[in-house]
Amino acid sequence: MRHKIIFILSFFLTQNSFGQTKNIWVRFYDTTTALSGYKDLKGNITISAKYGKSTQADTFYNIIAVTEKIDNLYKSYYLLKDGRKVGKDSVFMFDFTYDCESEGKILFKDHKKDRVGFLDKNGAIIIPAIYNSATPFYNGLAIVLKNARRSCWGENEDTLNCEHLSWKDGETVLINDKNQILVDSLKGNLHNINWYSLEMNDPNIDTSIWVSLRGNNGEIYSFINYKKEFTKWFYSKFLLTLKSSSKDKLNEILFSKIIFWTNKRGWISLNNKQFLNAFPTSIKKKRFTENNFKKLSISDEDLNSLIFEDKLYKGFYNACGSHNREKYPVFEVMLTYYKKRAKEIKPISSPSGGKSEKWELSGFDKKCEIDYQEHFEFIRTADGYKLLSMSLKH
Repeated sequence: MRHKIIFILSFFLTQNSFGQTKNIWVRFYDTTTALSGYKDLKGNITISAKYGKSTQADTFYNIIAVTEKIDNLYKSYYLLKDGRKVGKDSVFMFDFTYDCESEGKILFKDHKKDRVGFLDKNGAIIIPAIYNSATPFYNGLAIVLKNARRSCWGENEDTLNCEHLSWKDGETVLINDKNQILVDSLKGNLHNINWYSLEMNDPNIDTSIWVSLRGNNGEIYSFINYKKEFTKWFYSKFLLTLKSSSKDKLNEILFSKIIFWTNKRGWISLNNKQFLNAFPTSIKKKRFTENNFKKLSISDEDLNSLIFEDKLYKGFYNACGSHNREKYPVFEVMLTYYKKRAKEIKPISSPSGGKSEKWELSGFDKKCEIDYQEHFEFIRTADGYKLLSMSLKH
């Protein structure tokens, strides 16, 4: 019986993480054995299907972490394209997930010391295992935690016998790929930072969308905050464009395909011209205008690979097949519509710590409740933010 093989295309198939043409391999999945292997871009099998589900890499640039069954035992190691197996005793895993190569580096772990570092694309140690935890490198920068201590979520549990082990205290710092500490004692929320927008010592930074960090050497490192950038774009560009009757201008704020939810057909896909013809009044400025019974909120989201699975979207995923939110963030604009309650509610009593507490609702919440919600997703592309999907009440 022939094995049924699914060829999985991932990321920019003709580009590596630096945007250069490279001989990369992509994963295929053998549904008969439930194992995966790798092919080149011409479809030639370079590695037979022999790796288990723990193997995360959809794209094989230079080095990947794999699990293979050898002599009835499951072995984990880092694999290079020339067939060499390295780091057999130091594979990094977090929450049953391996790291994937990013900018020619991949995390490894010294299990005896309980510390992590980075291997380069050839499997050599480029940053020693001296950190408690670390993010992948983005634009030559990574956030690492050092001098922390192990702690259990439960206060009375010891670190040798607890279900949920984490790090406590320590110092969060920003390093470069030479393992130099650029900024120590990082404070605040560094979520939604565009690491690729780095500007140094710029006195004219627009503080409405940029955040700045003072380095150890006196340098000022500034980065765009994606959410601030999107919010500004949404109110100043997107809503303004919706006032236009020009389809060419409207197309500029639309992705090439729009995913649209319908109750009868589920998720359907239309190209931007078809979408504008089919729903000429769906995205007008008036829809996004708030009032007493309609509120607008903005949140960051992950690209759903079960919905956005067409090869058109593969460039927005990283080598592991996960949303590459560091380069292509997704934001959702949610419109919440309210209606008056049939009967105004009273404060709700709830037991807490053996005592009874009253949750005092606002005057609005006492009188109104959610009727329905509408969702609009936008993605940041090389050509700016684009409307990617939406779901409306029909």
